[in-house]
Amino acid sequence: MAHQAYTIPWQTLADNLIYLHCNPRNHGITNLYLRKTKDPNQGKQIRHFIRGFARALADYSTIERKKYDDDPAPPDDDEILISDAGVKKMANTVLRYKSNDGNYTTPDSIDDILSPYERSAARFIKDTMPGEGDMFDGAAVACEQVKAMLMHDEMDALFRLAAHPRVYFRRLWHENQYANSHGFGLSKILEAALQAYICLNVMTLKPQLYDAATLDAFIASETAAGRNTYGTEEYDYRLTATYQKMLLHCTGLPYGYCCETHTFPHREFFGVPRGMFRFEYDDTHYGCWQKRNLGTQRVEELAHGNFRGVHLPSKLDVASVLNMLGQKGLPAELALQILDLAEYVPVGRLPVRGDPLHASNAEELRKYISYCWKLLIRIDMLCKAGVNGGQLKWEAEVTDALYTLFDMSGHSLFENAICEDDHIGWRYRRRVLVV
Repeated sequence: MAHQAYTIPWQTLADNLIYLHCNPRNHGITNLYLRKTKDPNQGKQIRHFIRGFARALADYSTIERKKYDDDPAPPDDDEILISDAGVKKMANTVLRYKSNDGNYTTPDSIDDILSPYERSAARFIKDTMPGEGDMFDGAAVACEQVKAMLMHDEMDALFRLAAHPRVYFRRLWHENQYANSHGFGLSKILEAALQAYICLNVMTLKPQLYDAATLDAFIASETAAGRNTYGTEEYDYRLTATYQKMLLHCTGLPYGYCCETHTFPHREFFGVPRGMFRFEYDDTHYGCWQKRNLGTQRVEELAHGNFRGVHLPSKLDVASVLNMLGQKGLPAELALQILDLAEYVPVGRLPVRGDPLHASNAEELRKYISYCWKLLIRIDMLCKAGVNGGQLKWEAEVTDALYTLFDMSGHSLFENAICEDDHIGWRYRRRVLVV
């Protein structure tokens, strides 16, 4: 069942999407496409989903906000806002984004993870001050720290910072604020969580693309009705441009300047090592390399050259090897030492790597989708709290995500419009439904 199924009309959206394998009308791209229909109400159905999504998120954001201080006091400039416990909670994330290659050793001192200055309002006052020009390191690191705080629920500290009249979180929102800043911005954490949340929830409502029994029944039904079907191996959600675009957007790294903290939870879930997926940006910030290849190859063929043909073990793989070594008479301690020396460790949280909708992954999938929802709620709460920020227009964000994920370009239901000045998203033009 899709997440928030009783408050978000997922089925309405899914019913308007049709799976087409190697669609000849779209350069042979496999995808979920907006269904062609003469129904004049299709636009209203899509709008019903968008508004339902935005309404559900607003309602849950209001409920979640009550768990925190309802009137946070602005901090003194040199006040330590993040507790030792908070630093320890965020330690692995902070050390990962501070290292150049993702490899690090845990220091003995809390101050070596985040210094007193980094835990104070002073660093955010300095690094979010209004201005224009080239990207500077202070803003980049402050942005990654805010991402880490969002990811680890350090919301009380963020609410107090947002209440400070000289903290401008809006300046950390999007790369359009600066030159030479591809990959930068708090917007990345929203976009990744929103795309993953929508994509995986929709895919769960297309069981013929991942469940063998449902697929057999579907093919039998289509055959009996005299309709053409594909081979069983061609019904696979992982072949769609939608899934592949989401996967690369959530876990991939752009060439050039890169702020990657927002990819950490997604890489951990999907089991994607750093640098496995790379792409170049074009003017629309979605990557011209992706547009040429997504939906025409399998996921493993999209990997960066060094990762092609390389086996990355899952939790089940490691368990199987341990069992094999045990059957040969090796004690468990020795078997674990052997795997450690061989660096044979599971990549990602999924028992069956590379197939998040596999039945064995159901519990981890549930946790991940729920976490994506929590990230969206936290971002919404933070944007509403900022005295120097703006409001997120969730209908615009959801519309843009649908337009991007399901390649609705050129469809008569959509047109471009100028974005409102108070929209924190900094998207100067946005897509709107025409109904």
